[in-house]
Amino acid sequence: MAHLDWDENIPKSTEYADYYEGYIELITEANVIQQLIQQGQQVYALIGQLDDQQADYRYAEEKWSVKEVIGHLIDTERIMAFRALCVARGEQQSLPGFDQDEYVRQAWFSKRSLQSLAAEYDAQRNANISLFSSFNTQQIGQAGTADGSDISVRALAYIIAGHERHHLRILEERYGVSF
Repeated sequence: MAHLDWDENIPKSTEYADYYEGYIELITEANVIQQLIQQGQQVYALIGQLDDQQADYRYAEEKWSVKEVIGHLIDTERIMAFRALCVARGEQQSLPGFDQDEYVRQAWFSKRSLQSLAAEYDAQRNANISLFSSFNTQQIGQAGTADGSDISVRALAYIIAGHERHHLRILEERYGVSF
């Protein structure tokens, strides 16, 4: 069950880099943990309804395949959750950034089965719901530094949810994947 401290606790613009504002603005639900739960169910079901041809589809030659988008969601969520854990535990070191395109290139998501991506997505999402639900009010508001910018634990949860919502819209609009 989601921790009550997440209710109506939208991050302030001082809690994240400007780059993330578009993702955070996509989340309008009062409780981001509930949003993560609902999205997790939606994405898991989406992966289960894809066939191999749909999963390998790219809307342009240089764009990621559907499998690569799913893999990117997994990697990004994993990184943001790691950042949240570090910040919540008081890490004073600046956490590194990452090159999303290089991560996708190195991951070989297109060679993996949909079942393996679905299992990894589900495990990652459930672990992160547990992680974010474990944080108390002080930890939720804790701030640290990642990729050279200030970031709060609260903002990281919203970034995960908003980043996923952003990519789900792209999957629907440009890849023709419907939910």
